Amino acid sequence: MKKIVILIFTFLMWNLSVVFTEKSLYAQPNEKTKPVRDFRRVQLGINLSPDVCYRTLKNMDGDEETDLNISSHNSIEIPKISFTGGVNVGLHFTRFFGIETGIHYSDKGYQTKILNMTPPPGGGIDPTAYEKVRYNYHFHYIDIPLKFFFTVGKRKVRFLISGGIITNVFIKETQTISKFYMNYIETETTDTEFDYKRINLSPMLGLGIDYRITQRMNLRIEPVFRYGILKIIDAPITGYLYNVGLNIGYYVGF
Repeated sequence: MKKIVILIFTFLMWNLSVVFTEKSLYAQPNEKTKPVRDFRRVQLGINLSPDVCYRTLKNMDGDEETDLNISSHNSIEIPKISFTGGVNVGLHFTRFFGIETGIHYSDKGYQTKILNMTPPPGGGIDPTAYEKVRYNYHFHYIDIPLKFFFTVGKRKVRFLISGGIITNVFIKETQTISKFYMNYIETETTDTEFDYKRINLSPMLGLGIDYRITQRMNLRIEPVFRYGILKIIDAPITGYLYNVGLNIGYYVGF
């Protein structure tokens, strides 16, 4: 009898355990689960933009001689190749729209053509002197962008539109002189002492593509245009810096 009671008790306990297990299993699909968002709200990224940089000169005193000086500069000065790069943080409000800021270093400016040196008076050229020279002007800035971006499409490759304003914080200007001798080139870089404006503002516009590598990572490639709307110096001839670049950014979402 005792064995029968133990067997029945064991059987009942086993059945109860099965019932509770089945209830817990069947209850799982009915539990509320958080929807999985198909985009990451916050993104951190890095970017590098090879740039073609130049400037616009403006006559500030209206003098005819100033116009002649501007024409002289325009005849020998040309764009230069440089870059902009830094880190970014983006906030997505939806899958297709968000804002972005960051901190970048930018080398803006321009350069001269390779100029022939004028022979010294009396004829003949000093064989130890350089025959040609080029000046490269570097305007070093810390850039703080604030831009909006829109993406169009639902596939891995989407169309990207961006625009905004960049606060340019001037650090310094340096001048690189390249001296072309008969058999070698000598380069020297020095700081300049002109009183350039500390702050500038550059509206920017970009059009490109956004490629989703994974759900968390994406790559952006966009041609961009940036133009400084404030004069760089208070002088009879002032300038406005601008550049065109190919901005390449890599982002990770969180």
